Formats: sequence, structure tokens, C-alpha cells
Amino acid sequence: MAKGLNTAKYAKDVKQAIDFAMAAYLNAAQGKLVRANPKDTGRMASSWNIAQNYVDASTAPERVPGSQQVVVNTYNGKITADGTWFISNSVPYAVRVAYDPTWAKGGAGGTAWYTNITNSLPQLLTKYQTQALRRVK
Repeated sequence: MAKGLNTAKYAKDVKQAIDFAMAAYLNAAQGKLVRANPKDTGRMASSWNIAQNYVDASTAPERVPGSQQVVVNTYNGKITADGTWFISNSVPYAVRVAYDPTWAKGGAGGTAWYTNITNSLPQLLTKYQTQALRRVK
């Protein structure tokens, strides 16, 4: 006997899996950036933001050197695979810390922390997509 495929349910399940993968990916990528970010006061590490369809220009307040208090900013909305997603950091010195070894205090290998993470992001997305889609039946 032939078994039918409920294509509407399958499509819904695939969309949910992709949405789940996107959320896991964005949160993991942000977490990697926060953890690896060189820390003097923790301001830059606390200024990595996730936003949909725009760059979130908000930053953590200035802090006293040596405080190293880091806060991960969680995205409050529902993360879906729709639109364009940004993980951004808008502190004025973010580009220097990410690309100039003289600014990357305590950063493993100078700017290697940022380059290593950004180079690994395509594989990270593939990992979460594969895991999520394997659960679709």
C-alpha cells in the first residue's frame, strides 16, 4: 500500500527546523564573539548585538578599566530564517580591535580571535542546519 506524504506538514516542519537552526547559529556566533573578544573593560564584548534587517548601533556604557564585566545581549524577538540578520558591534574602536593587533589587548594571536571566528561561521551554520533538518521526518 502506498503511503502519502503530507507536503504541507513537511514544508512547515522544514521551515521550523531552518528557523531553529538560524536561532541556534546566531546565538552561538554571538557567544563565540563575546567570549573571544579581548577584554579591557568588557564594553566591547558586551556590545555584540543581533538584529534583523538593520545594524543595531547600541553599545554598552563606558566602564572603568579592569572591570571586565561582560553581558551577553540576547535578542528578544523570534529568530526566523526570513530577512537579513546582523551581528554587529558599534563601539568606536571595534574595527581596530578586530583587525589591528596593537589594539587587541590579551587577544590570542592579536586579531586571530576575530578572523578565526568569522572564517568558521559558514561551517557553524551548516552544522546547525544539518542537525535541525535531520529531525524532520
